[in-house]
Amino acid sequence: MFLINASNLHVGGGVQVAASFIAELAAFSDLPECLYIWASDEVDTNLKASEANLSNLVHYEVVNTYGPKILFSPVFKRLNDFDAVFTVFGPLYVSRLRGKSIIGFAQPWVIYPNNEIYGAMGFTRKWAMRLRRAVQKFFFSRADTYIVELEHVREGLRRQGVGVGKPVNVVRNCVSSIFFYEKLWKPVALPEKRADVNLGFVGRNYQHKNTQIFPEIVKQCRKNYGVEVSIFVTFTQKEWRSCSVEFRKSVLNVGPLSIAQCPAFYKSMDAVIFPSLLECFSATPLEAMIMGKPVLASDRAFNRDVCGDHAVFFDPLSAEDASTAIAEVFLDGSVNDDVLTQARRYAMNFSNPKSRAEQYLEILLGSL
Repeated sequence: MFLINASNLHVGGGVQVAASFIAELAAFSDLPECLYIWASDEVDTNLKASEANLSNLVHYEVVNTYGPKILFSPVFKRLNDFDAVFTVFGPLYVSRLRGKSIIGFAQPWVIYPNNEIYGAMGFTRKWAMRLRRAVQKFFFSRADTYIVELEHVREGLRRQGVGVGKPVNVVRNCVSSIFFYEKLWKPVALPEKRADVNLGFVGRNYQHKNTQIFPEIVKQCRKNYGVEVSIFVTFTQKEWRSCSVEFRKSVLNVGPLSIAQCPAFYKSMDAVIFPSLLECFSATPLEAMIMGKPVLASDRAFNRDVCGDHAVFFDPLSAEDASTAIAEVFLDGSVNDDVLTQARRYAMNFSNPKSRAEQYLEILLGSL
């Protein structure tokens, strides 16, 4: 028996990737009867919003696990019923399974331990984070096989000594197929405030996402170019309440989006901004390109690997440089319809959900 485990995914892009993957499986006509699927509540919600035909998945079950707590859960014993377990994104906090453990790896803090974000942390938090990443690294190292989304991640795993001598498969991530079926899109309620330029950000308010730069970008656009900019984010209420007063005055929050709401959100924006400092992979730039929107992205290797020449890059530590990038798009006219058409074509050819699902399934079924 084989298990696809998405029970541990509750927030962020991992939920959308798992939902997209399982939705593709639901459309397959020849799935093996020995395939079991565990989806968290959040993954299940996204699947239902996408109208995936879950009845095609004979052994589909909603199961929720939460990090190391799995060790004290009845689910822990059930994991040993399977010959191979594919955890869509790890770590799986289990030291050893009876069967094979295949782990999807997307934890940049583990492969880039000397990143610049640690320098902005206080001593206690920094070492608490380092301890947490060390624990994650240990559990990642227990896997038998890894799946990563880009070459730089495979190189990072080897550099950090994770999974030495074990298979590391590169399966490119992609946008969900829902982006190509407008009838499945769900509306998004946006604040009424609109500006000269409306920028969207899709993601959680993690420190490495670098969203704290947004208020200063708004100021620099006004000061240097006389352009009023509104930035729309998708934070949870808890994340929004933790933001400073200045941040909440400058930025607008629409709340978390389901995967079915993302296309409508992008469509309502003039461009998408992605100032992240640390990633393995993010589908946000590709999703924006598919929706025909300019992409303003941090000048980092992970973004250049994904975007190629189809984004306007800026120094993510400089709000002034970000404002210059915005002016390049909306005042200088360097991004026109032809450029956006080329970007959309590039994003569509980057990868596709069906191919990704086939590769995932092949690795899982071929692991024995």
